[in-house]
Amino acid sequence: MLSIFDPFINAAYLLVSWLAPLTGTAGAIVVFVMAVRLCLHPLVRIQVRGERKRAEIMPKLKEIQDKHKGNQERLNQELAAFYGGEGKGMFAGCLPMLVQLPIFSVMYRLFLSPTVGGHPNELLTHTLLGTPLSTVFLTSPSIAAICLFAAMAAVATWSALRITAGPKLLRVLPYATVVFAMFVPLAAGLYLLTTTAWTAVERAILTRQREKVTV
Repeated sequence: MLSIFDPFINAAYLLVSWLAPLTGTAGAIVVFVMAVRLCLHPLVRIQVRGERKRAEIMPKLKEIQDKHKGNQERLNQELAAFYGGEGKGMFAGCLPMLVQLPIFSVMYRLFLSPTVGGHPNELLTHTLLGTPLSTVFLTSPSIAAICLFAAMAAVATWSALRITAGPKLLRVLPYATVVFAMFVPLAAGLYLLTTTAWTAVERAILTRQREKVTV
């Protein structure tokens, strides 16, 4: 079945295939993911600023809701004024996140699909530590997958330790990628490792920069 993403998946496939002889297929996947994430970095900065803006004005929003919860008409008026004023930028970080989703979808499907453009996905026939990148851990456990999961668990632990606010469930969510990787080809797991590691480092850098500005 054709998809609007197919032309982009084909283009990504050609790019990774071109890189593979230079870096190895596993290395090409890592380089490709990092290059895409680097291009998306300006959008992530906008997204983080939007998140910070929401965090700053949420107490004000809650104050309005608590103050007028018994008067729905007045509450609606106050909320309309709030969103038209200082709350206008509350959702500024949502658009960059939405823009990233189709790009991540293309990248993920490239490393998950057995065929690309009606032809076998040759990237999945290549190996990592002697294991084909098409191998799914649950059907054929391997040393390569175990090493991959160990690295993903380390990244998840680091990410979880940096979560200091919000529900405790948020600290468990980073480990979901480790579990999910057991059900997908090794190539998709390598993509997940690279993109989650990039996200963890990127967030740490942006947080440190923000702390320096506020000091």
